[in-house]
Amino acid sequence: MDTPVESVRERHGGYRLARGVRLPPLMLADDEAVALAPHPAAATSQAAAVCPTGYLCLQPSASSARPVLVKEGDSRTFSGGLKVTQVSNQTRVAYCVTSTPYNYALSSRQSATRAHTVLSVRPAGVCPA
Repeated sequence: MDTPVESVRERHGGYRLARGVRLPPLMLADDEAVALAPHPAAATSQAAAVCPTGYLCLQPSASSARPVLVKEGDSRTFSGGLKVTQVSNQTRVAYCVTSTPYNYALSSRQSATRAHTVLSVRPAGVCPA
């Protein structure tokens, strides 16, 4: 791609696109967008993990692990369980999170930040006790 650039000789000079040049929008797949987002381990301990709209995101306990994404309406079972520190629901539906030591419902746009082991997630407004 031949994109014209020009140099800038100001105090903090550098390079920029030549005047009038327009680039096409950057289109990323969901996993690429999550990969480019700041990792929660690199941010302050108060920062929440980035979760794309339309997904239920599970942040594994391992600080270097990427979030597990579950697309809106999908269910997922984790053989042996998935140790997490946060579950964030950025969908329009409630989810039932089956975990140890407890099960809980996670409403739309709600997050749960606590260490636990998730066994499965499924769309549902009510969870079995």
